[in-house]
Amino acid sequence: MSGEVKTILSDQQGMALLITVMTVSLLIAVTVMFHRKSWHSYLVANNFKIDTQLKAMGESGINIGLAFLQQDLNKNSYDSLFDDWAALTKDDLGAFFGAGHLELEIFDLSGRLQINSLVQTSPQGQGNEGNEGNQGDNNTENEIRDILVRLLLSPMFVTEEESEAFQIVDALVDWIDEDERESDNGAESSYYQALENPYGCRNGPVLYIEELLLVKGITPLLLFGEGEKKGLVDYITVYGDDGKININTADSLLINSLDPLIGDELVERLITFRKDEENREQLVSPVWYSSIGSWPGDIVLNENLLTTQSRYFLIQSTAVSDLHFRRVTAVVNRVDKKTVKVLSKKVK
Repeated sequence: MSGEVKTILSDQQGMALLITVMTVSLLIAVTVMFHRKSWHSYLVANNFKIDTQLKAMGESGINIGLAFLQQDLNKNSYDSLFDDWAALTKDDLGAFFGAGHLELEIFDLSGRLQINSLVQTSPQGQGNEGNEGNQGDNNTENEIRDILVRLLLSPMFVTEEESEAFQIVDALVDWIDEDERESDNGAESSYYQALENPYGCRNGPVLYIEELLLVKGITPLLLFGEGEKKGLVDYITVYGDDGKININTADSLLINSLDPLIGDELVERLITFRKDEENREQLVSPVWYSSIGSWPGDIVLNENLLTTQSRYFLIQSTAVSDLHFRRVTAVVNRVDKKTVKVLSKKVK
């Protein structure tokens, strides 16, 4: 075979090898791209499936919470931390779901200070401010304001000066009441309209807790807390307008604020009393605190501000699966033995 023929054959073999390598490389690239696309599609589909499952679990948790609250009202006429809804654990719901687990918590909003009760309204919808003949209501709303001032001045909050606490309370009163008359340290529309980003004063009940960030003097740190500082959000509620606080479920910090004479020692004795199973039946009366041994006779809490029956609750249902979770929260109103109404719901 001549040298020229050998050269041609060698060139053809080299070209064939090059084409083969290029073809294989192209196939590998296409395969990798297809794998990536397929894997991405799988992940998207799998995440969607997990998300759908977790959301359904979370919604189921809300329904379970509603059932607990309705069943509780059929069992007894008062609410305390001995009730089933208050004693839920992870193990209670473990058998309901094969994959993942559900964490369910129910918080009694009726054990918090009703922020909208800072301003009492008459049947005609007008605030009591300036109305004669509503002295009892005025006394009650003034006491609610004093409770909030004492709560704000707790070392657990960022408010340090008494004047600052009074400014916040007055600003809240002006935000809620229907007129444009400023309280001594408050703020009405004229103040808010003069801000860099102006807005109006609501002059009506607070509709949602985050709205309080619009009120003069209320900062995210005060409302939500950070580090060792508590957030006001855990001690107040925008639901309810009768001013009553469930003494059976109220936090110790709020109990401490009910009367200036109540110190840490009395609060501890009160909390210990209501935790004792032997005292459970006494918790039906809102004045059970007076039966605590050595309770000072000069501390008499306003019965208009106390209750042992709760209407508003926050149900928090968290569905968890590996690194995924879905949390559904619902605020509900337990109207009667047959009706528990969902007022709002959030999913995140």
